[in-house]
Amino acid sequence: MNSQRFYNNLLLLLLISIFTVACGGNKEDGSSSSVSTMQKARGENGEIILVIAPNHWEGPVGEKVREIFNQSIKGVPQDEPKYNLKKADPSKLNSVLKASKNLLFVATTDNNTSEGNYMKKYFTDNSIQQIENNPNLFSFNQKDVYAAGQEVLYLFGRSEKELLNNLNEHEKQISEFFNAKEQERLLVDLKKSASTGIMKFLSDTIGLEMLVPYGYDIAKKQENFLWARLLDNQEEFNLWVAEMPYSSEDMFDPANMKKIRNTLGKRYITDIDDDSLYLTTQDELPLTIDTVNLNGNYALQARGLWKYSDNSRGGAFISYLLANEETGKAYYVEGYLDNPGKDKREPLRILETVLGTTDIPDTIND
Repeated sequence: MNSQRFYNNLLLLLLISIFTVACGGNKEDGSSSSVSTMQKARGENGEIILVIAPNHWEGPVGEKVREIFNQSIKGVPQDEPKYNLKKADPSKLNSVLKASKNLLFVATTDNNTSEGNYMKKYFTDNSIQQIENNPNLFSFNQKDVYAAGQEVLYLFGRSEKELLNNLNEHEKQISEFFNAKEQERLLVDLKKSASTGIMKFLSDTIGLEMLVPYGYDIAKKQENFLWARLLDNQEEFNLWVAEMPYSSEDMFDPANMKKIRNTLGKRYITDIDDDSLYLTTQDELPLTIDTVNLNGNYALQARGLWKYSDNSRGGAFISYLLANEETGKAYYVEGYLDNPGKDKREPLRILETVLGTTDIPDTIND
């Protein structure tokens, strides 16, 4: 074990020891609290209760926190914040707010205002001392601090300047933390009921694994293609998967993503009553394309707006392009949403969670 790895492991153990005691993991009598006896965490999906002193909220730290968590989500036709951020002063964190699904504490140890001092009650004297002595301590997260099924993230520093520097440096990781936790919760629920028939077709015929929740009906399927839909009173969810030959790494040039999508959409996603109408991409909003690790597979992720070729319908989509070089197969998987006039954030989070289970079966990799 090299010295850096040893330091990282030691730092992790230190963090765990500090915050298990500091942040409510134990009862006052020192006995371990049981998750089974806790109240269940509550709150809306995408809601974060932010505990922060007023002077930080009104200054550069608060501005940066709002920038991180209130930024607009990508690939939707209207402005929607990534999260619903609700502020609470440290002294106003009552039992109802403490039971929220997502809690965020933001603090500095040099804040000696009345609310800043009150915030320190959420930390032990030992934890504050450790933060003071180690500038590398910046964040920590815990589960089930005040309620079962809860996620708590702590962001802290010795001074406002130090905290602000870390917020800037780690912005992306901070922004994605609660999104990942929301998806973990969704995945637990989605796994409770799966459409095994559709999943078997994907695995056996197309050579791809993906969790498809119960309720999806097959709209169209071929040897190398599947389109499934879920309709309810609020929105229509669509999933489609297309297999194609993998030619070269040039396929993964982001500049080709839109062409690949439009070609496949015109070939496979056509109107049932009029096959001259097909799925394509709106040009009003440029695609947002990122390279991602999708269950160990290199992939391109795209977000943008879809429409039918006659402009009769439209909405938001998220998609992935991945390949298996050993078999010479590439796969395009997409989820698109049809819910005119309604918010897109939470339905898109569901689609992203489903698509996030996409994987190439081990039997193929082997």
